[in-house]
Amino acid sequence: MKLLQISDLHLSQNSPEEKTYSLSVLREILQTAKSTKCDRILICGDLFNTFPDLEGLRSDFLKEVSAYSGLIYFLPGNHEILEKKRNSNRYADYDWSPKIKVLDVTPYFLFEDDGIEFLSIPHQENYSELLLSPPPTKKTKLRIGLAHGTVSGMSFSGLSEEEEEGGSYLDPNLIQSLGLDYLAIGHLHKARKGSVGKCDIGYAGSSRVWRKGEFGQRGGILLHIDGNQITKESVFWKSAGEYREIIVSLDTEGKPEESIESYLKGTNPNDWIVFRFVGYVDSMSEKQKFQETVLRDWKSKFRILEFDPDESQITVFQHLSENEFVKQFLDKMNERKEQMDPLLWRQTRVTGIRLILEGKKGR
Repeated sequence: MKLLQISDLHLSQNSPEEKTYSLSVLREILQTAKSTKCDRILICGDLFNTFPDLEGLRSDFLKEVSAYSGLIYFLPGNHEILEKKRNSNRYADYDWSPKIKVLDVTPYFLFEDDGIEFLSIPHQENYSELLLSPPPTKKTKLRIGLAHGTVSGMSFSGLSEEEEEGGSYLDPNLIQSLGLDYLAIGHLHKARKGSVGKCDIGYAGSSRVWRKGEFGQRGGILLHIDGNQITKESVFWKSAGEYREIIVSLDTEGKPEESIESYLKGTNPNDWIVFRFVGYVDSMSEKQKFQETVLRDWKSKFRILEFDPDESQITVFQHLSENEFVKQFLDKMNERKEQMDPLLWRQTRVTGIRLILEGKKGR
């Protein structure tokens, strides 16, 4: 049996562009499931960005999945309930077609499919009821869980990664009591894996770039099942693009050190591009010309292209390019440019100018 695990697609009708983009990623997910001959797709929460998106895009979703020959298990996350006003309808009350199985029963729902037990745990404010009434002992070779939330201890991945908003915490002791061999889980937007006791845990991460700072490729996890063995394989969606921050170093005259084409080399039209500027300059006029050119000639070629409003890394110093000490230092740095790592060369260059200017101020 082969499964495709995804989560956090956040289908949205917030704008025509968002709708087109998010549905294009869904289309590639389905194409991947077809080309890899996946029997099931596991959607581990936040398929839709809000409840109004669920209502408005449900028909589009059904249209896209109509050609898929397998079954789709859809577990609601914390976003499906957002903006749900005075509506007591369960998700399963809507028409999803026979190939979509909505797993919204709380505290859990246990079912068997092709000799494998599946245990679905939709997003809940807390999991006390599940803790008090755990599922029965496993009767098959494998038990796979579907959930949406944060496993304690797995949310932090570095200072640059912010923790996902909302969602509830799944205690490791609770997970160990469920008899799971693998937990397919959504909510955290950065893909990661871990284990709790004998249970392997996999976050596929967000299926598309949903907000700033979501660096890296977006994708899912292919699960190959052979007997009681599960092999995991990462897959990625080209249509999702990536979030990219492009650092533009300005020379002393305020001009970018490289061409626009050089900065954008290797990018994808579906990328979210953010330009950040750094450097010591005479003025910002050349930087402004660069921005105008980028907006005029390149903005329409990307999903999102914008400039970081924080310009604290640019220091304006009048007549800087005429400073003899700076000119001599830059001549020496240019001689070493080919021998040094590009990042180190830029950092050394900026640091050297700063030290020269601070020394001048100190005299």
